Amino acid sequence: MAMKEQGGLVEWLHQVEVAWLDRLARAAAAWDAGRRRRVGRLVAWLARDVLRVRWRHTVEALQRHLGLDAAAAMALGRRVYDTFFENAVEQASLAYLTGEELDARIRATGLEHLQRAHARGCGVIIVSGHYGLWELVPPWLCRRRFNMTVVVRRQNNRAVDAWMEKMRRRDGVETTDSGYSLREILRALRQGHLLGLMSDQDAGTRGIFVRFFGEEASTVVGPATIALKTGAPVVCLVLHPGRPQPPHHLEIAPPIFPEEFPDTEAGRQALTQAFTNRLEAWIRARPEQWFWLHRRWKTRPAGKASDS
Repeated sequence: MAMKEQGGLVEWLHQVEVAWLDRLARAAAAWDAGRRRRVGRLVAWLARDVLRVRWRHTVEALQRHLGLDAAAAMALGRRVYDTFFENAVEQASLAYLTGEELDARIRATGLEHLQRAHARGCGVIIVSGHYGLWELVPPWLCRRRFNMTVVVRRQNNRAVDAWMEKMRRRDGVETTDSGYSLREILRALRQGHLLGLMSDQDAGTRGIFVRFFGEEASTVVGPATIALKTGAPVVCLVLHPGRPQPPHHLEIAPPIFPEEFPDTEAGRQALTQAFTNRLEAWIRARPEQWFWLHRRWKTRPAGKASDS
């Protein structure tokens, strides 16, 4: 009986969480850019200065990987939290934006790179990361008449997961979790889909090690493996937030063609390093836009200490 009551309490808390998320999203869609930023910074203050969520880790990561002294790392760390939660508030507003409002918030450079890759007819592997306003990109691309399937990580809160699923699937975006089978991936690419993968988080013991900010980092091998198997080009992109207000800048890099790499372990590592270098260059230029709270270097090669 106690377990049943506990389960009921958890379910109630989940419903409360999604109700507040939906209320925030509805309000954020109506707010101007300045108010969204103010609310985001309030949440950042709570996470950083009150709850201290990953604060020490973030400062140490900035020192270690950007070569900053303690004072500079703390100053940049504060901007990292502010920016992340400002972006989170705007991304939540996606649930209540019209298509025309979404179009007006984004301008793109390099769209011809994606069109050239797509014209090959074997699908395109889109590689991005937890940088800027990533959630706004798939529906915007679908509104440009691309078909897109995005691989997502499911939330523990099923109510929040269902809410985010509805938000993400707007404008024809298809989503699937990381258990997506290779057969389904190949079918989507044969149909000319863009396959969206986030490739900037620790991949654990199943990843491949490449250099990222001067240190080996376990990275998902899926993009390289799929590209070499199918011939689908890899296209990296990020959405830089427009500050103090939109439009935001979607930057699309030239495609990486898999035929330039051998279909071997060394080839997969080289291709993975190529798109990792592109993501790193964007992050170095605007480090406050990346999710430094994540333990990116947690998994270490044999004999090396773990990232704390």
